[in-house]
Amino acid sequence: MKMSRWFLLTSLALFLSVGFASAQWAVGVRGGAYMGTVTKPELLTTITPEFKWSPGVSSAVFAEYSLSDNVAIRPEILFQQKGFQMREGTSVSMGGFPVPIGVRSAYRVNYVETPVLLKLSTGGEGAQLYAIAGPSVGYATNAKLVTHPQAILDLRPIRTNVNLDAINYQRFEFSAVAGAGLSVKAGAGDIIAEARYQHGFTRLVDAPIVRANARNQGVSVSLGYKIPF
Repeated sequence: MKMSRWFLLTSLALFLSVGFASAQWAVGVRGGAYMGTVTKPELLTTITPEFKWSPGVSSAVFAEYSLSDNVAIRPEILFQQKGFQMREGTSVSMGGFPVPIGVRSAYRVNYVETPVLLKLSTGGEGAQLYAIAGPSVGYATNAKLVTHPQAILDLRPIRTNVNLDAINYQRFEFSAVAGAGLSVKAGAGDIIAEARYQHGFTRLVDAPIVRANARNQGVSVSLGYKIPF
């Protein structure tokens, strides 16, 4: 019995030591574009304009811990601009031509996020395809409303800072991330190209009276570079 226990513990220690010895760290950066919107609550369907996709930026630093040749864990620190756009207005006829008059508003919220992603890859040393998925926790640092009045031509935009606490905005957000990418060997490291979809689970506005079921969602594309060590 003692011999079996000793053998089991020795085998486990040997397995863990080999696993950690074969594991490898890499660090990298990536940056690109994010297109986001929010799900529209049924309560607001008839009283607000349609929420449209809004462009933003996405940039991150990350580490990657390889558990094997095809499996890795990737924690990140990510900056991302989320939000949505709305368009309101009409058109008038001038000389038989329709002239748009109205306003286009972009609501942008800056987030700092910490995704922890599982990465599964396939391929050789020169190039690999991979899939990533995992949870993310974000914090909304600040927000801005950018309004573009329209009257024949776009007028100068009006930028207004938004007090998130005053509108009971939920600063902490829990979301899920899924995506795919390509990694190509280049010099000492790898060039990566990646596309992602992210869906939030947190209600953005959770006031005592109004519990609007609005959640962030978006897609991003990015390029980056990682170096093993």
